[in-house]
Amino acid sequence: MTVRTVVAGGRSAAVLGARRPQQVNLCSLHRAFTDVASKRTYVRSPCFTRQLSPPSPCQRSFRKGRRTVSAAAIVEEASKASSNGAAAGKEVISSVRFDAGLNVSVSKAPGGYEVDIMAETPKAMMMHWAINDWNLSPESCRPEGTQQIDDKAVQTPFKDGKSIHLTFPEDNCPSRVVWVLKELEPENWIHNGGTDFAVQLKPPSAADVLGKVLTAEGTYSHWSLFNRFILANEILDAADSAGAEGMSFFFVWMRLSSMKQLDWYRNSSYQSKDIAHVQKTTTQRIADKARSSGDPQCRFFARLAVAGLPRGGGDGDAIRHGILNIMRENGIKEGHRPGIECHFLEAWHQKLHTNTTPEDITVCEAYIAFLDSGDIGTYSRVLWENGGISRADMADKWDRKIPADPMHLPHLIGPMKHYLWILKTTHGGADMDTCLEMAKGGLDGDLQWQLYDMLNNRNEWWVPGKLVELRQRLEPYWRAEGASRDVLLLDIALDNYFRLCIERTDKSSLSGDDLLEMVGLVLRNACIASESQDFGQCLAYWEKVKGAERWGPEWSLRALAAAQRVQLSLSAFADNIYNLVQPHADSFKEACKLDPKYITNFGEEVVRGQPVFVLSILLQKLEPMLREAAGVAPWQIVSQAEASGEVAVQELADIQGQTFGNPRVLVSNQIGGMEDIPENVTAVLTHSPTDVLSHVAIRARSQGVLLATCFDEAALGNIKQLEGKNVQLDVDATGAVTATESAAPSATDGAVPKSGTKLPPLKIPKPQKASAWTLKESDFGPGLVGGKSGNLATLRGKLPASIAVPASVALPFGTFERVLKDDVNTDAAAAVAKLQKQLSSAKGIPPALAELRHTVATQLQPPTGLQQELASQAEEGGLISPGDWSEGSEKWTHAWSAICQVWASKWNDRAWLSRKARGVADADLFMACLLQQVVSAQYAFVVHTANPISKQKGETFGEVVMGMGEALVGNYPGRALSFSAAPGQQAGVKLISLPSKRLGLYTAAASTIIARSDSNGEDLEAFAGAGLYDSIPFPSLQEQPVDYASDELLWDSALQQEILQGLVDLGKAVEEAFDGVPQDIEGVYNKGSFTVVQSRPQVL
Repeated sequence: MTVRTVVAGGRSAAVLGARRPQQVNLCSLHRAFTDVASKRTYVRSPCFTRQLSPPSPCQRSFRKGRRTVSAAAIVEEASKASSNGAAAGKEVISSVRFDAGLNVSVSKAPGGYEVDIMAETPKAMMMHWAINDWNLSPESCRPEGTQQIDDKAVQTPFKDGKSIHLTFPEDNCPSRVVWVLKELEPENWIHNGGTDFAVQLKPPSAADVLGKVLTAEGTYSHWSLFNRFILANEILDAADSAGAEGMSFFFVWMRLSSMKQLDWYRNSSYQSKDIAHVQKTTTQRIADKARSSGDPQCRFFARLAVAGLPRGGGDGDAIRHGILNIMRENGIKEGHRPGIECHFLEAWHQKLHTNTTPEDITVCEAYIAFLDSGDIGTYSRVLWENGGISRADMADKWDRKIPADPMHLPHLIGPMKHYLWILKTTHGGADMDTCLEMAKGGLDGDLQWQLYDMLNNRNEWWVPGKLVELRQRLEPYWRAEGASRDVLLLDIALDNYFRLCIERTDKSSLSGDDLLEMVGLVLRNACIASESQDFGQCLAYWEKVKGAERWGPEWSLRALAAAQRVQLSLSAFADNIYNLVQPHADSFKEACKLDPKYITNFGEEVVRGQPVFVLSILLQKLEPMLREAAGVAPWQIVSQAEASGEVAVQELADIQGQTFGNPRVLVSNQIGGMEDIPENVTAVLTHSPTDVLSHVAIRARSQGVLLATCFDEAALGNIKQLEGKNVQLDVDATGAVTATESAAPSATDGAVPKSGTKLPPLKIPKPQKASAWTLKESDFGPGLVGGKSGNLATLRGKLPASIAVPASVALPFGTFERVLKDDVNTDAAAAVAKLQKQLSSAKGIPPALAELRHTVATQLQPPTGLQQELASQAEEGGLISPGDWSEGSEKWTHAWSAICQVWASKWNDRAWLSRKARGVADADLFMACLLQQVVSAQYAFVVHTANPISKQKGETFGEVVMGMGEALVGNYPGRALSFSAAPGQQAGVKLISLPSKRLGLYTAAASTIIARSDSNGEDLEAFAGAGLYDSIPFPSLQEQPVDYASDELLWDSALQQEILQGLVDLGKAVEEAFDGVPQDIEGVYNKGSFTVVQSRPQVL
């Protein structure tokens, strides 16, 4: 038998693996590849929380012939084999069974890592092993009897022919252990299906995974689809261990391969049986990851990778022999054998022998179409439509070229249709008919019947709903341990066909009720495989809304909020995919010199390819219907002002620090909430929902800038089309914004807008000097602390007993400056002084700002006495328990870090730009720091006791979000619950909008503290300065998707009115405490109790 060497990158590496001198017998290789990974068993991560019913006997039947071993049994056996026994506190990281009869367990033990390898059948053999990428292991980590073989590897005998135990210290632990087995009697080398055995210890970085693949794809002179799949098998575990970064890279790699952007054959050839088996093994192993990886995102990207892969398997030799048999049995010339001379079949036959790939399915389909029609144009069309293949590429660019067009031989139609099936069994991917044929043996009879019935009626109106039902029934099969790749491929095919059914539906003919049902169906379908808590909450919310009496104003308002919540979840899902895959696609473009036109929109195309993406189309049709029924205008005015200027389409975040000579009307797709509005911007129009009481909204109103959200893409698009032209903006009685072209304002006639002009200088009060490091609340005096601290001290004792004020202490004005001057901070003070000098003549956003923030936040040390004094005051005030902030403790470290971050926020970009615009020198701005208890919250609120839009005093306006208030003032995407109450209003509180924010912020610990900025340049009667400086909670607040389906505020109307009326009464009480001055109030509600955490004069 001929022995051939597989060459990768010009070096014989025994198929990209171990440094061993022998060649690889490809016949042995394809047998080893038959079913390697299907025998693996993993210890599941706690994060895999989906509960599935145990498979029925029918469901288990498809595992016949596939041995499965429980993870517990593997761990138990490996532990018995360990020479030192199971150590106390040992944590099993992974357990796996290899097809060669090895059970391997990796454990994290005190002080290091342990690897236990146990042979199921005792025999005389050695473990030929190394660490990482075949690097020599340290002598201290080698078991007794180990011998060094060369500069790469060592060999260790199995103890009693059964087991080997390896230990590695934590401070010198490799990423992985790699090995092959050497049987001694007779000598025989055993590989893991053509590559090395390997187990991960410490997770590799994504960069390690990237580097190996990009080097092979970009530089190896001998490379093919076969080599790619072997390397994929080698690095799959490492990619999974690297988390979402690693597995998303793996998916991008496989997708670029399926798109044929990566070479399928580069000076390399292989036999059909070899590619069949390596494809089978690769697809099966990735399907296993889609089921059993410990990371939900890794499971998701593994599923995406499987969707574009050939199934592999089948009879690989039948590809090679099948074409020969067709030629011989039908009188086609082959080699020296006489017959009909068809140069097309001769060239294709040669390719099928040495480089068969999935594109051969397309060639066969096109050839059959030509044989049936006799039209060479039909041949070209099917090549292109089914596989993006041109005849020119086949003739000039393929490694195994097919330069000739086919002869018209109609008698080959029957044989070729059978041959197409042979090709599909090996190279076919997620094709419904093929997948069902391959998977049906593992399904119960009723499910088989239902699937075939759906396929036979696939164009009927009821099929979309049936597809979701069938996928729900199929889910336990492909999630079951040991499941065949064919079952997962079938589910993917059904998922893709569901999308096709929804896409081809005429949306314009659907009623509102039809759209409601279809959105629910798409969400149900998405939840089957996504494992997304987010989509699950959307589905529960949607079903609850859908089940109520429809199309009244209140129901429509709730349905509109639910639609916005779904849209936000869809956007977050899309953004996450794009941000993970696009950078990897760019890496391949650079390393492999790929055509940019295939890479520029790669991430977007992946997003649009997800079946759940059809939600976007459905919601665009549904939302206008809901708005009309709810009586909600397509525009939301957040800050009203006169505005005119040149239309510019830019993101607000991208023009921070810029100045404009002429007035600008800015159209911005997104507003993050913390941006500054540059000078001479007279209006900001956006798609992004903007909370009326968010920091950016308050700044817009204080600057006299029109800020509005448009929910009608066509209306905002009309204004975008005026880019570069001067317009006058008007707000009509319905709140709609219209733009009319106007002449540009003259520099000489004074025709400048009243809004967005240069702001007047701001005079800020000069603080007093304090001798103490800290102040308790009773000592908060004018000039010692800012408005936050002073106003809270004023409120205590003036509010009804039902309204609480949290305990607090403060570091007064001048504390930061004293800390900086202390001898312990000499170096930091010098760095701050040097950086401040660089700001004096800077334009835009100078880099020195970021350096200043970093220096102050990380380099300062507390002077002697500060820690003891602050800890004592905090304990006395009830903020912390005794000893919490003892010197050197973890809690004190977090507290000091938060304080320093508050001081550092003096040099926030937005704060520095604001001071510059108002003529406030850095030296005049002093920062006190208010330390305050964080009260756990069901809901957080902001209440203005005068309407911020109309300026009507006595008309309360408020907004409420789930969780903590930072989601509201920071303008997290989505809307808050908003309400108003006019003086003497008889009908109670008016509900304006219901909440749709996807995320809420929640405390991670019961004893959370927040360090609040409290400067002398904010919370002033003429200048709110909202959000310019930072407040830092510690521990940090945790983001969680909001479950509106179970939140009583949305569904209990009596409770809703009680809370909202309570907020109106709270606003009046706070306003009275400040002698009738309108107030901007922040606070929380929890289990029947209100707490005010901040109040400041409202700037009208």
